[in-house]
Amino acid sequence: MTDKFRIITLDNGLRIVIQKNGNAKTCSLGVWVGSGSCFETPETAGTSHFMEHMLFKGTEKRSALDIAVEMDEIGGVLNAYTAKEMTCFYAHTLSEHSAKALDIICDMIMNPKLSPEDIELEKGVIREEIAMYEDSPEDLCADSYYEKVWRGSMLGSNILGTNQTVDSVTRESLSAHMKKFYVPERTVVSFSGNFDENEAVEICKKYFSGMKNTGFELTPVSADYSPGIYRIKKDFMQNQLILGFPGIPLSDKRRDCASLISSILGASSSSRLFQTIREKLGLAYSVDCVNVAHLNAAVFIVCMGLSKKSEEQAIAETLKIISEFAETVTEKELARAKEQTVAGFVMSLESVSSIASRNGKGVLLHGRPRSEEEVIKAVRGVTLDEIRQTAKEIFDFSKLSLCCVGDVGSEKNYRKYLKIN
Repeated sequence: MTDKFRIITLDNGLRIVIQKNGNAKTCSLGVWVGSGSCFETPETAGTSHFMEHMLFKGTEKRSALDIAVEMDEIGGVLNAYTAKEMTCFYAHTLSEHSAKALDIICDMIMNPKLSPEDIELEKGVIREEIAMYEDSPEDLCADSYYEKVWRGSMLGSNILGTNQTVDSVTRESLSAHMKKFYVPERTVVSFSGNFDENEAVEICKKYFSGMKNTGFELTPVSADYSPGIYRIKKDFMQNQLILGFPGIPLSDKRRDCASLISSILGASSSSRLFQTIREKLGLAYSVDCVNVAHLNAAVFIVCMGLSKKSEEQAIAETLKIISEFAETVTEKELARAKEQTVAGFVMSLESVSSIASRNGKGVLLHGRPRSEEEVIKAVRGVTLDEIRQTAKEIFDFSKLSLCCVGDVGSEKNYRKYLKIN
């Protein structure tokens, strides 16, 4: 039986989210920090991600090897990621080893070594990571799209930074970043599964109670949307293409509506785009549709990988399906999308890792996660009229943008495909 989540707030403002499941045999735990690429500057781009790497390089009492060996000795999984609005460090262990995993993560965050030698070594690692992503059509197209349509906002910047900003990182710049962003009011610890609650809270208090609240609350970053056609020439086997519009941000009550629209259009094998672009016409192996939502900005995008010769027909068919959507979407399609969404959500609640992640992000970004009942009620409550009205607002063709990576054609050709003068 899974208990409801509870939030414990320490005196300094750090929040601990507890959701126990006495039937589980494992514990998932993590620390979510309001440190992400959107809070950086052009000069410090990539610092949040660099910081994530450095916390694995050792502490005052553990070397990098010690961290790896200690986690392997308990059979646990330890990892981290950086996003535009947060950095997360997480672990998944057997229940009896959760305290050990928590101690390791807390030590990493509170006592990082940040040696100049490790920093110089990691610069090479991250430069290779940047090169790897530039060799990925999907990643390069997505990053380029965000950079172009959100230019002028750090929401559009690459999470990894650039070779130049990576090279400029120093121990002093990392320490300054930690002092600014790794503060209790921007930190959430989340636990899910079977674990000793009192022990977990005491370990958190031991490491985090001494942190000083600086009043630097997490505030949303906005981004003005700039429509256009963006082309990146690369020697890829396939072209990667994104068609997009301004989307529905997380702060907008219509976010569930946008999610259902993306489901009907292209998020499943029964969706309109998948059935037409792949199954009927064979123009692409995969076609996806998603409302990429942040707190104060979003884009609604269609992504596909395809040959250059298929672009014109694929774009034409996609725009036709989108332009007709608001007038032709049916109750049957909406009902199917609701069931898919609710089923996926409920199934995720059987994973202690998914619960810990949902709760951690929910508290950090929104003050609390939405309950199971709230989510299901909101999804099931979306009406066909709301779907149609929201679709009309999203699919404003005067704001249509296209980004293509690979053996790209001329801007003139893409303007013709999009029927833009």
